[in-house]
Amino acid sequence: MPIRLTFHRGASTATGSCFLFEHDRGRFLVDCGLFRGTRTLAALNHRDPPFAAASLDFVLLTSARPDRAGLLPALLRAGLRGPIMACEPTAELLGFVLPDLADRLAEEAAERNARARRRGLPETRPIFSPNDAARCLERLEACDAGRWFEPGPGVRARFWAAPGAHAASALELLVEDGSGPPQRLSISGEIGSLDPRNPAGPSGVDQLIVECTGCGRESGEASRDERRGELLREIGEALAAGGPVLIPAFEAEQGRELLSVLLDAIERGELPEVPVIVDTPRAGAAIRTFARQGPGLAAPIDPARLFASARLVLAESGETSAVLEGAAGRAVILASNGLDGGGRLGRHLREHLWRPQATLLFIGHQPPGGLGQVILSGERRVRIAGEETAVRARIRRTDALAGHADRRALLAWILERGPIAGSIFLVRGEEAAGAALRAHLAAEGVDPLRIVVPELDQRFLLVRGGRAEPLPGPRRLEPRFVGAAADWHNAYARLLLDIAEEVRQLPDDRSRLELLGRLRRTLRA
Repeated sequence: MPIRLTFHRGASTATGSCFLFEHDRGRFLVDCGLFRGTRTLAALNHRDPPFAAASLDFVLLTSARPDRAGLLPALLRAGLRGPIMACEPTAELLGFVLPDLADRLAEEAAERNARARRRGLPETRPIFSPNDAARCLERLEACDAGRWFEPGPGVRARFWAAPGAHAASALELLVEDGSGPPQRLSISGEIGSLDPRNPAGPSGVDQLIVECTGCGRESGEASRDERRGELLREIGEALAAGGPVLIPAFEAEQGRELLSVLLDAIERGELPEVPVIVDTPRAGAAIRTFARQGPGLAAPIDPARLFASARLVLAESGETSAVLEGAAGRAVILASNGLDGGGRLGRHLREHLWRPQATLLFIGHQPPGGLGQVILSGERRVRIAGEETAVRARIRRTDALAGHADRRALLAWILERGPIAGSIFLVRGEEAAGAALRAHLAAEGVDPLRIVVPELDQRFLLVRGGRAEPLPGPRRLEPRFVGAAADWHNAYARLLLDIAEEVRQLPDDRSRLELLGRLRRTLRA
């Protein structure tokens, strides 16, 4: 029987990653990450997986990022008994990422439940606990890149170092399907943007699964120094405006690269002498992990500087106000992101987003419907953890440390994998990105009928030497809700803000009461 492949995450959206493979001798997962974006999509993080976790033989990981590995502890709690395997750098970084994420989820749940108690609403528990994260790490097995191993019956696998990403990997699989030699599958994992000419990975595969997150960008041939200069210009201008500079980025490799660039630039005198605050529950563990992994790609400097620098402040307790006061507000804050608009980043946004001298700098992809994309869209007022906040800060965005390859690099990587006997699946990209890459591949001579942009929970038969055949199966969300730019939560927040603004603008109390009366009658109708 042909191999069956189901896209339970990372389909029709650039967030999440979870691909279920089923064959005659077993079933396994590649990645198991968190959704980000609209509340409707992120609500799936709190639901049981759409498959029996106990039936899985093993899980293979391509990255330690939360959107690729962040649901592993929940999967373990749901009954996973098999091993979790990753290449050595990914496994090491996961030792920081999962405990840190567990602490962040606990902090955010505590904030959310405090609001729920005040409102008389039921409380909710975190997606997983620190104990779940610790148990998950006990199940983790580190593998050497480039070495074949047999994770389960009928499957051979090997990790390839992902182009432009130190602690991520591409994956090559040989999977028996009962009809001849094993099918050869290649999964791109995270194709970084720092070295797009590196063609790492197998060629002449039967099936290819490739990520297209950065397909909307065309960065050209900007050098490492040019990208570094762009980032430093943004931060220098932000500090000159009065600061602080708030950067919602402290996940895995991107945080490591950003820290290296900042500390090196301050030491060289390219940036002012300001504190660099790492605000995440296990900041110390992150720094130790980053230092062990050696110099970064964006800033190849001695990692021991991360420990020695007096400018580095590890705010594991979340208290940064004293540091900012002592620095007269001029500081760079790398804050860990909350999943539901709260957490440490949410607290910083409530504190600084209304200040004209502050800067909010985005350096990574912001999923549709998430708070970051709402702010980038130009909204002048937002709701954060139920609180109205004005947007007066400088809002900036840079792709200088973009974690994903652009269109040119993606095309080059895919074409290096040819000839491809079966299908190409374009994943972890929004609808426009998938459609654009599909068109570019067709222009390069690839049969468009063999280029598939799967939908969430869509299932396929992987036909040897032919086009993948879609299979019927249940869906957790209608396709129109998966990649939506906004959902009812966004509409609800926008309506509350509009009502509050309209009421404030009316000339007197009588007009306000009349408006509120009309709204009440509409609701009752």
